[in-house]
Amino acid sequence: SPDASYTLIVPPPERRMKFIEGAPVFAAEVRSEHDYGPRADRAYADKRRDYFAAGTSVVWDVDPVAERVRSYRHDRPDFPTVFRVGEMAEAEPALPGWIVAVADLFA
Repeated sequence: SPDASYTLIVPPPERRMKFIEGAPVFAAEVRSEHDYGPRADRAYADKRRDYFAAGTSVVWDVDPVAERVRSYRHDRPDFPTVFRVGEMAEAEPALPGWIVAVADLFA
């Protein structure tokens, strides 16, 4: 399960504290203090592959240490767009028109 996600499943579940069945269109994974180095990078890549295989369109790898967001798309899973503080991040095509200031993610 992602740290944050957005889904198009309608209607929403009656019990909102339960996991939603199915893949989100957008998923965000936020690295914790132990999520760095080659082993963690491989684990994150494996998780992205799982998301894309399940139907997720965009996966963010949010790095609080570097204060950057790597945005991976299902159609180019090995070539992320990198957003840094001072830039606006987007999650196209999963969330058309939605943007967020990267600085706001790390404030």
